[in-house]
Amino acid sequence: MRAIEKIDFVVLWVDDNDKEWLEEKAKFTKNADKTVENDKLYRDYGTFHYWFRMVEKHAPWVHKIHLVTNGQVPDWLDAAHPKLNLVKHADFMPKEYLPTFNAAAIELNLHRIPELSEQFVLFNDDMFLVNDVRPEDFFVDGKPKLMAVYNAIVPAEAFDQLLFNNVKLIKRHFPAKKALKESPFKFFTFKYGKYLFKNIFLLPWDITGYHNPHLPAPIRKSTLDLLWTKEKETLGTASCNHIRNYATDVNQYICHYWQIETNQFEPFEQNKGAFLTINEVGRLPRLFKSRKVKMICINDTVDIDVENLKYLQDLLLKYYPVKSHFEK
Repeated sequence: MRAIEKIDFVVLWVDDNDKEWLEEKAKFTKNADKTVENDKLYRDYGTFHYWFRMVEKHAPWVHKIHLVTNGQVPDWLDAAHPKLNLVKHADFMPKEYLPTFNAAAIELNLHRIPELSEQFVLFNDDMFLVNDVRPEDFFVDGKPKLMAVYNAIVPAEAFDQLLFNNVKLIKRHFPAKKALKESPFKFFTFKYGKYLFKNIFLLPWDITGYHNPHLPAPIRKSTLDLLWTKEKETLGTASCNHIRNYATDVNQYICHYWQIETNQFEPFEQNKGAFLTINEVGRLPRLFKSRKVKMICINDTVDIDVENLKYLQDLLLKYYPVKSHFEK
């Protein structure tokens, strides 16, 4: 039997109540565009300890968890856990990029984390495992499992400019859908559910954008390293942005796009993941009971309903009441 390569998890977290951190961030955000910079981007639900409980229960095979922060450590966390690696931004990001409050800049430099495995899965702290997952849910024969679904970028909000920047980068190297022509059944598969029809509708066009599932992201370290070799100026410019700058930022999605266009991926089953906002948490009991859904994202909104947040906290306590070994 072939040995399964080790897979790490990487999770980004910030304590938005840290006064020192707030004071430092204010130096960069006081004149920022509020449509780009707002509190929801940094808000902590008070549920991060459940993230560890869910990983311990549903992915005990994970090799290492790299918790990436600006130096903050949750007071409930057992920093001595053998599978845990506490990583400060300064531990892996070049000095000229610091301090940073830009998630895109952090993501683009993750390959620099010492001892990070070649295959890793990137989580935000609002992404949770709700059912048992296997390594094959993220990588197959070293290839990340992705949704190779094209999309048309509609400039509905500021973030769409970042997506446009991602696509411009990719089109410099892949002006046409060569991978689709080589492996059409990776693109036209019922594994993508309703999103399959986007590929059908956009078939006559060159690359116009991609569907981006907001779920845990499998990434190859070598892909990110290669992108720095080929697009050092673009990635370097984004990394220099201490706060979000959608005019010039690109983000980790380019790793997915690169894997797709080089045909180095396997299709991800759309029904294994679910996306909802904090104000849609009434859907959670059904998702927790589902045998198909394995991972979810509970995305924040600008205006948060306190009752929904309390409902989320109570529900997670009901389903995951036992402390993990990552907790003191």
